[in-house]
Amino acid sequence: MLFGDLAPLLRPLSRRLATAGWCFTAAGLAAGLAVALGTGVSLPPGMQLVQAAGIVATAASALLIGLGAVCQPTAGAEEAAADAPEPWAYPAAASQVRSFLLGAIVLLLGLLGFATAGLFLPSGPSPQSLAFTQIFLQGSVSCGLTFVLLNKVLPQADREAPLP
Repeated sequence: MLFGDLAPLLRPLSRRLATAGWCFTAAGLAAGLAVALGTGVSLPPGMQLVQAAGIVATAASALLIGLGAVCQPTAGAEEAAADAPEPWAYPAAASQVRSFLLGAIVLLLGLLGFATAGLFLPSGPSPQSLAFTQIFLQGSVSCGLTFVLLNKVLPQADREAPLP
């Protein structure tokens, strides 16, 4: 498991912040899906509250995972090797970590699609297009910041390894 292999190399504060951020990511995704799948053409007051909670969870997850990535120092090859309790398969980990970046880019494209579709609706953005935009934003932020967090713990040479 990738995170299980790289987790010992992350500072405890970074792990805690990232874990809290991922929990808020799950809450934001659940709220966005509830609004997107459970609403009609207008939002009842209860669903407006759910959507507001999802937006707050999105902001909180971005802040927490971002703080986790910022407080994680970049590890050099010697430092990572000294901290590693056993030999690590860094080239495989580097390609898996890069998949988070690819996921963030794909989710940003989904975000652009739903945002554009919402803008071109005759009545303006619907609650569903806003909720799906929120879902794709949430996923993109969490994938991108997870890439930043995990990429910092890989030795420099392996981060620059060519794609397979």
